Amino acid sequence: MSYSQHTAWSDPGPFAGSLNDLPADPGQLANCLENFLIHHAAARSLNFGVPDYAESDRNLRTVERLLQTAMDRDNRPLTEHRKLPAYLYGSCHDFTLIAASKFRSQGIDARLRVGFVDYFRKDRWEDHWLCEYRKDGEWRLLDAQLGMRARQGHGIEFDITDVPRSRFKSGCELWLAIRGGEIDPATCGLFYAGISGHWFPASNVLKDAATLAAIEPLPWDYWGPAREFSRDRAVSEEAQAQLEQLARRFVPAPSSPEEASSMLEDFDWARPTREVLSFADGELRERLLL
Repeated sequence: MSYSQHTAWSDPGPFAGSLNDLPADPGQLANCLENFLIHHAAARSLNFGVPDYAESDRNLRTVERLLQTAMDRDNRPLTEHRKLPAYLYGSCHDFTLIAASKFRSQGIDARLRVGFVDYFRKDRWEDHWLCEYRKDGEWRLLDAQLGMRARQGHGIEFDITDVPRSRFKSGCELWLAIRGGEIDPATCGLFYAGISGHWFPASNVLKDAATLAAIEPLPWDYWGPAREFSRDRAVSEEAQAQLEQLARRFVPAPSSPEEASSMLEDFDWARPTREVLSFADGELRERLLL
């Protein structure tokens, strides 16, 4: 398997035609995603909120389910702008997964990267997922959530199809920076939700390694030691050291899903399980990874 092949999460299934309607250019793709997809937190901050029937959108998990829901609400091509009631109300995961699906459908290497960015809040590393894709033999970062309107709203001036590496740290990179005393864990988290501290970046180390192995969970899925992090919001010194060992193996990132999967064999506790503890409907519940 290569990063240009679909996973069970990125496969559009019978909605391949709808995916093909989306533009191939990365920048235009991000602009087009704004026609039918909005971050649920952005919808709330803009004071029009999330419709009750769309509260579960961010738990759809797969591109097939996302596109099916979008087309059920408005069956016009995805290039056509929707009215708000017909939108999908997702998360950065969904923008990233759809972008990766589009690249893979074109035979382009693409992978979800779990990490943190510094461009949403001053002096803060905010949880955020980007799509890393290969162009001209090099890996580049696309922030698929930053279409034209989002860029204007956040005052983004850099090229969102080639996000500067200094503005993004993968979960593994950030954990090593925390362990090295370079970054204060209190400055890392999901600040619109009031989340920060060691436990949150600790859980992202597991998700970063998983997506590199072509296993693509939701941002609020927890397994292995992260089950305890999510409940207790504390990370023992022993767990911190174990996560450091895992992070060191995944920096730099592996060259293929097979390599990543092989690396995970040395860390059985870090591999996602069939059932994960996931935050849905306001509480932590057992959910199937797929």
